[in-house]
Amino acid sequence: MYGNNTVTEVSWVKASLLPSLFLGACFLVGMPGNGLVVWTVLTKFPQRSFTINVILNLALADLMVMLTAPFWIYYFLNSWVFGNVMCRLLIYLVYLTVYASIFFITLMSLHRFAVVVLPFASQMWRRPHVVCRMLLAVWLLAGVFACPTLISASTKNKVGECTDDMYFSDEHRLAVNVLEILFAFVIPLSILSICYSCMMRRIRTLRRCKEMKTGKLVAAVVGAFFVCWLPYHILNLVIISALLLKYSQPEKAKALLETTEALKNLHGSVCFLSSVLNPILYAFAARSFRGGLRETNFAKLFAKMQEDTEQKLTREGTASVQAL
Repeated sequence: MYGNNTVTEVSWVKASLLPSLFLGACFLVGMPGNGLVVWTVLTKFPQRSFTINVILNLALADLMVMLTAPFWIYYFLNSWVFGNVMCRLLIYLVYLTVYASIFFITLMSLHRFAVVVLPFASQMWRRPHVVCRMLLAVWLLAGVFACPTLISASTKNKVGECTDDMYFSDEHRLAVNVLEILFAFVIPLSILSICYSCMMRRIRTLRRCKEMKTGKLVAAVVGAFFVCWLPYHILNLVIISALLLKYSQPEKAKALLETTEALKNLHGSVCFLSSVLNPILYAFAARSFRGGLRETNFAKLFAKMQEDTEQKLTREGTASVQAL
């Protein structure tokens, strides 16, 4: 009996307490950090460059996902008492912000690619109506990709539970996981790898490397996002492998699925870390302005980013026109 109680207590710590503590820390840091970013951009930049607009939308997405954290903390420590509709809505909101974040990060990197490699063509990024359409398209696309969770998310017809793994069949679950790993990780990572490879070649030919400080910050944001989400997608690969092995090696498949189920709460909580890191990265980048997480330092950093991008577009665009 004592041994069973010990095992139960250890399981509760891993499945409930640790994810709750981690989520709580993310919430306490992520809410004020991203709130400061949103406040700074909205109040200090009535006219915003493309990069600053993307930073604003990234911060809004991070704030949205942070708002769901208290619900998950309560769920991990107690049980789900908010109903089936709320379960579906919150899970949809999490996936919406995840897809929006990766699409915005990809778009921001494509913009840097255009500025460095295709400066003349990148002049279109300055047009306000083009920027608005791109940002709106990202949110709509993210909403579409998050739609499968409205079907798979459920309280399992069981009081006290909320999950996003209600599938009609193994084939349905396999399709959802493959779709997620392709469009939320593999394809964006492939696009970004190609873009940054081309940019690195171009950067080596530039005399003024100081102009690439904005690009380094963007690269840090991209890298942090992929590092945070790597464990999640590794677990997705394990689930896909288990589903493919279910008929040929059922015992091995069952063991793999049980492992992923045990780690579900913990690895899901770690994903929230990506919504905390961006303001911290901005704070480190703003150290040259003598301070940390302060509105004035963030404003100076974003103003510098906007200035660098505008100067680069103007200079390279003029040079391209003269070359023609």
